[in-house]
Amino acid sequence: MNHRITEAVVLAAGEGRRLRPLTTFQPKPMLPVANRPVIEYVLDSLFECGIEHVVVVVGHRSERIQTHLSARYPDADIEFVRQDSRLGSGHALLQAEGHVSDSFVVCNGDNVIDADIVSSVLERFSMTDSVATLAVASSETPEEYGVVVEHDGRISDIDEHADDGDGYLVNAGVYAFDESVFDALRRTPSYEGETRLPDVIHRLDGYVSSVTVNGGWLDPSHPWGLLSVTEMLLARLESSSISTSARIHEQAVIEDPVVIGDDCDVGPGAVVGPGSCLQNNVVVGANSVVERSILSTDARIDAGAILRDSVVGPGGHIGDGVVSPGGQADVILEGRLYTDRQLGSIVGDRATVGANVTLSPGSRVGAEAIVGAGTVLHGDVRERVEVTH
Repeated sequence: MNHRITEAVVLAAGEGRRLRPLTTFQPKPMLPVANRPVIEYVLDSLFECGIEHVVVVVGHRSERIQTHLSARYPDADIEFVRQDSRLGSGHALLQAEGHVSDSFVVCNGDNVIDADIVSSVLERFSMTDSVATLAVASSETPEEYGVVVEHDGRISDIDEHADDGDGYLVNAGVYAFDESVFDALRRTPSYEGETRLPDVIHRLDGYVSSVTVNGGWLDPSHPWGLLSVTEMLLARLESSSISTSARIHEQAVIEDPVVIGDDCDVGPGAVVGPGSCLQNNVVVGANSVVERSILSTDARIDAGAILRDSVVGPGGHIGDGVVSPGGQADVILEGRLYTDRQLGSIVGDRATVGANVTLSPGSRVGAEAIVGAGTVLHGDVRERVEVTH
């Protein structure tokens, strides 16, 4: 039997390229779902399960994570180590060697997990003599994850290149390892320049156990995933959460469930519809409509705009009469085509969309870019680029 685990490693060094332009200036683990950074859900779950020491591996925009977690958990034993080069999740875990001892749990810092998943992995690991335990979950999109081949709770393979299909068990990104994993990682060959953590399963000297988890694992890896995960989390609320410092005009309409943060201002005739989140200091102008959308801190939506299935990054400015109608879109991310995704538009940090612009479903405006008034936008605008009608 294995000993009780009190240490954890959280892998939070990734860039989140599929979520650009939202990750241009902030790392994926800091993106908000239901007005909380993804990584908070991970740490809360670990602490709830009795984890006493957490090592967070940071990389892209690391200062954002370090500053936030140090302020959010001032009394927790959190240590930060850096992965200076993006060489894969396995390489990221290697950076934690010497900072944890004996056995420990590993979590991806960019997935929403609950304490039930962590406790299931810890319990399974403690009841076996396995060298590792992996949480697995059913998925209808196995091509996005490593497909797990297991029998009677023992893992024999993880296929990173599975074909599309239904009903597969996939890697849910929560592991328990003993310290032998570090030597095994050094023996693990790289793939396209990266050492991937799932590949270490074949190199461990001992058997790997699995535990199947039902629910409690949400992956906002794509823009539409960010919206759907937020929608699912909001659906768990008994009622909307509206900050006492928010100013909601008496003629505005708020439709449950929504979350509205500190110092927000919702003008007369504005509608904030179900599945929407306004972070802090967001302005929604008169007669604007926001439905199933995320408006990040300091975003400004002027009068008469319509935003559906959309995300506006911190400091983004949407002009009068802008229309982002939402709906189904075909989107290319990192050279891959995703068809029929429910996605309006993505507006990056401090980007400006001028008055009366139409943002077609799936369009993306890069950080600090400018879209001139009256433009009908199809496709993407790169960061710091100005597009005129």
